[in-house]
This record gives sequence, structure tokens and C-alpha cells, in this order.
Amino acid sequence: MKRNVLVFVGVLMLGLAAVWFAIGRSAPVNAQSDGELWTSSMDVPDGVSTEDLSPPDVPVINDEDDLIEGGGLISWRVTGAALKPRENNVSYSVDINGSCTYVTAGSANTVWNTPVHLPNGSELDTLRMYYYDTSASNTTGWFTIYDLYGAIVEEWSVSSTLNSGNSFNDSAQIDHTIDYGVYNYVINWRPIASGSTLQLCGFRVFYTPPPYGLGFIPAVLNP
Repeated sequence: MKRNVLVFVGVLMLGLAAVWFAIGRSAPVNAQSDGELWTSSMDVPDGVSTEDLSPPDVPVINDEDDLIEGGGLISWRVTGAALKPRENNVSYSVDINGSCTYVTAGSANTVWNTPVHLPNGSELDTLRMYYYDTSASNTTGWFTIYDLYGAIVEEWSVSSTLNSGNSFNDSAQIDHTIDYGVYNYVINWRPIASGSTLQLCGFRVFYTPPPYGLGFIPAVLNP
């Protein structure tokens, strides 16, 4: 008798879970307004049109046709504090929020980096760099492709040139499909100047994901 009750409760819970899942799939997605969808908490630079830069993230995929077609352009982000120097010849700090980072002593020419984790098969669009810059120098970041033996295959750069204060700039169009079977991917950054007048606040990689979520299939199953 007790066993039958437990079985009945288990079946009932599974049924309720299925109903809840179906409701969640059919419910509309509440996206932000177009003017707020893509921005960070930093001010948009004066005179910059958001339409001239990388397109905004799309809302969460809630349509099977969108999923089949790849879901449109979305982005991957990393905060500036996540990057670390490649050598032990520089000291650094972060802002009060723990996000933007800057050199305090040592070599400002030392390159910093962080790995990039995107679905295999993604089509890259652009690299965006967020920064605070009131210095006389221009900081530079790169989306870098390495072969499996560490040689640079190709790079796309973005600089803080022409903008000051809290701002962002985009790289040129990136024409590359993520392939972890052949390449490694890193974002590199060279501060150029020391002090809190030049801070890296983050990077954003715009890309189109592969259809059907194929990028998440283990490599051993790919043809």
C-alpha cells in the first residue's frame, strides 16, 4: 500500500513538472525596450549612434524557427577585472565596484589576457571594449586566434582612440567561425599607461550561435 502511494505521488509530480514546462515554453518573453537592451551602466558617448555599432542582443529564444535558424546575433561578456597580466612585472588594482582594472606600478606595456568561451561553430561579428580613459594614451585590446602550438593566426584590434571618460569602441568586422578543433581563442589587452586615469572595464564579443545548439555537442561526436 505504501509503495503504491509513493508511485502515485511520483507520477503526479512528474505530470505537474510537464505542465509547468509547457506553460514556460508558451509564455511570451518580456524583453527590454530597444534603447536599453544592449547598454551597460556606462553612459553612451556623445554623438555615437547605437545603430552604427554592433546590433543589440536579441531576446531569449522562444520560437522553434528562431532556434533552427541560429537565434540571431547575441553576445558574450567579460569584466575588466577578469583579465590578468601575462607576466609578473606589473601591479594592479580595481575600482570600488570590483569591475574596472588598472595598472598601479610596473610595466604598463605588459599584455593581459583572458580565454574566450563561445559555442563551437559560432560566427564572430565584432569585439567591443568598454573603458574609462582620461589619460594622454590610448589603450588597445585584441581578439586573438592562436593555432594549437601557440602561433598567432589572426587578430582584430580595438582602441580607446578618439573617446574619453566612460566609453567604448568596436573592432572591425570579424570574419571567423569558432573551431576549437583547430584554434584557441583569447582576448588580449595592453594598458599602455599607469594609474586610475586609464581603466579597462570589460569586453563584449558579438556573435551568431550555431543552429540547433550544435556547438555544445562533444567534439568526439562531430564528424
